[in-house]
Formats: sequence, structure tokens, C-alpha cells
Amino acid sequence: MLKWLWARVTSINIPLAAAALFAAGILHILATLATPHLIPTSGYGRLAGDLPENSMQILPVVAPDAQPLPFLSPDARYAICRFDTRDGAVSLTAMLPDPGWVLALFSPAGDNFFTSVASPERRPEVSILLVPGDDTWRGGAQGAGAAVVQENTLTIPANEGIALIRAPDRGEAYRPRAMAELKRASCRYRRTRAS
Repeated sequence: MLKWLWARVTSINIPLAAAALFAAGILHILATLATPHLIPTSGYGRLAGDLPENSMQILPVVAPDAQPLPFLSPDARYAICRFDTRDGAVSLTAMLPDPGWVLALFSPAGDNFFTSVASPERRPEVSILLVPGDDTWRGGAQGAGAAVVQENTLTIPANEGIALIRAPDRGEAYRPRAMAELKRASCRYRRTRAS
């Protein structure tokens, strides 16, 4: 039996086997890259219809039978904003007070193009002015008496997307503070285009 098995192994056409493995690898890579284009509804598509534009919303608690998106962690709370910069820049502010808090920006294609992670070495306040990547935004003038806010300007690769804040749920004692910080987060138009 062992001789027969050894004879079968030594009779394998090695170049043909290597070509088959190489072809399988190429097929796997192509299938992986094509999958996002073949899925009928993206995460952005699922969320965009239910979210108001440029307004931060707190998502309900993640449960096995109630998940707005797959793979959201049940030990965290989420606030989300569908932003759109076609009518002007969008101001995004949030507090990331403790380690584990994350602010992430996603394009409609699902690309994560910005992430801010809370850490003891960084200021907990995040203030970003989202401007479109094309030349249609001219800055616009602020209204008379408008307060000047120190914001970092971020040129974004798409005119719209999703801003997601993740707050770890550390238990009942910490939950009111986490919810208060999520409610304070804002996502709104800041300036209008110049005519």
C-alpha cells in the first residue's frame, strides 16, 4: 500500500500542479476583488436611506436580531452621520474621551479614508471641516458674527460618505457619560459655496 502511494506521489506532473495552483490563486484574487461590485446592496446603501443628511444619529443597541450592519460589536455604542458636501463643507465634531473610542470616515464604496483613535497622548476633541476633493468648493464667507472655530480641514475623496463614532460600552456606570458624549457629537453644514 505504501509503495503504491509513493508511486502515485512521484508520478505527479510538477509543472502542471504548479500551474493549477497558480491559476487557482489568480482566480481567488479576482473573485475577491470582484465581490464588492457584485453585491447588490452595500453597507452605505443600507444605511443611507434611513439616515438624514448631515445629522448625527445614535444607533440602537446592537443585538443578534437587530444589526444595522454586519460585524458591529455588541459591546459598543455607535453614532453615525451621512454627510454630503455637495452644497457646502461639513463640520464634524466629536469627543473621544477614553481609549477605545474611534471616529472613522467611509466613502460610499466602503473605503475608510480617515480614522481618529482616542489615546492618552492626544487631545480628546476632534474637529474636522470636510471639503470635497474637486474644485467646486471655494470656502465661502462665514456669516456676520460667526464664531471662529479651530478646525482641521480634510479634503475628502468623495462628496458624500458616512462618519461613524464607536464608543466602548464599559458597563452601566459608564453608559450615561458615553451616551452624553455621543449626543454632543455633531455633523452639519459649516459654510456655503461662493457664487
